[in-house]
Amino acid sequence: MGTTVFFDKRSLQSGFSLIEMAIVMVIVGALLGGLLVSLSSTQEINDRDDATDQVNEILEALYGFAQANGRLPCPATAASGGMEVPAGGGNCAQEYGFVPSATLGLSGTTNNDYLLVDPWLSPYRYNVTAANGNAFTTAGGMQTAGIAALAPDFRVCTDAACGTVLASALPAVVLSLGPDWENFSSADEVENSGEVTINGYRQANNADFVSATYIVDEFDDTIRWMSPNILYARLISAGQLP
Repeated sequence: MGTTVFFDKRSLQSGFSLIEMAIVMVIVGALLGGLLVSLSSTQEINDRDDATDQVNEILEALYGFAQANGRLPCPATAASGGMEVPAGGGNCAQEYGFVPSATLGLSGTTNNDYLLVDPWLSPYRYNVTAANGNAFTTAGGMQTAGIAALAPDFRVCTDAACGTVLASALPAVVLSLGPDWENFSSADEVENSGEVTINGYRQANNADFVSATYIVDEFDDTIRWMSPNILYARLISAGQLP
């Protein structure tokens, strides 16, 4: 006599229960979330590296321009198409402005005003001293004044209150405003490029700048400055200074 086997129909059902599906979705979501955060962080690091490289390239172009012309270029303005203003230097239209990429012959992405922009599409800021009666941006001006008398007045500090001075007597400062360029509000970032607004662009308006530790949503500027000693040495080697 054969044996009768009974099956529970539920044991023949295949697939996941709702609880199992929910657990799987949570795990997948966590994995994707971690991947997206990782990709975002990697992109941020790459963008900051690119900004640093380009700021260094801008500084090198400024040194080269000075060697060839005996002066630093004036900043570009929002309406100059990437050219220095005025052409040929002298008393600059803006002491605090933008990198004159067209004058320097620099390539890169530009915005609708033809200003060279960083990876976050904000124009690179270029600020040049007006000390010694604009001698640094006037052809023959530094030579006429003499090295001993030259007194560029920019300085870089660790904070907006300038509790510690990192460097002083600087001829020029170049910076990228970082990813928060549209809505930055920290005192240190405002010191770098938020003291006035001209033609829709936030800009600096005094001789002090800040170089601080990178902190998300607090300080993400990339800032570099021109050494007066390197500038003078290169001008001497090029015969632009005695």
